[in-house]
Amino acid sequence: MPVLENDGLEILAFMLDAEEDVIREIGACLNEEERRRAEGLRLERDRRRYIVTRGQLRRVLASKLGISPSDVELEYGRLGKPHLSHRMPARDLCFSVSRSGDVAVVALSTRQEVGVDIEAVLAVPEADEIAAHCFSASEHGSYTALGPEDRLDGFLRRWTRLEAISKALGCGLGQPLSWDEREWAVRRFVPKPGYIGTVVVRN
Repeated sequence: MPVLENDGLEILAFMLDAEEDVIREIGACLNEEERRRAEGLRLERDRRRYIVTRGQLRRVLASKLGISPSDVELEYGRLGKPHLSHRMPARDLCFSVSRSGDVAVVALSTRQEVGVDIEAVLAVPEADEIAAHCFSASEHGSYTALGPEDRLDGFLRRWTRLEAISKALGCGLGQPLSWDEREWAVRRFVPKPGYIGTVVVRN
């Protein structure tokens, strides 16, 4: 289901809790490494959601490349950021994936780096601690200035933005995060009621 389309940027959302026969069909296009990773997940729910996320990513990329989902080849950066293999027919297609709860999204961008993150709107008991540790000084200051009724929304909006930037840059949140706001277009979206999403694209 498309949730945002704008100037070379496209975001597709899909539900993860599919029927067993649908999961089998989607999972048939995974490669050996992806199957091993799925089998290594302890909870059955997590296995199903991983299979659907990876399978749907392959389907989306395959539709853009004009190939079979099982023929999509991915490579990984030093910190695990996935991108299309140099053997793929449209190497300028950038993508990012995020999932939370029973929803996942795939963001696609032609030529420009993209990062996306979604979060379910649920209480985060350690939000203040995370904000103090992860947010920049200005972001933390604006967050702590919020009233109690605005804190959860304010935290999730800042957190999804930070996660989306880290994904676009290909670095984990534990790594030093240096970026210039002027270089990025930031857009918010709602993948499904009860969720918050942020996507960033390099200008």
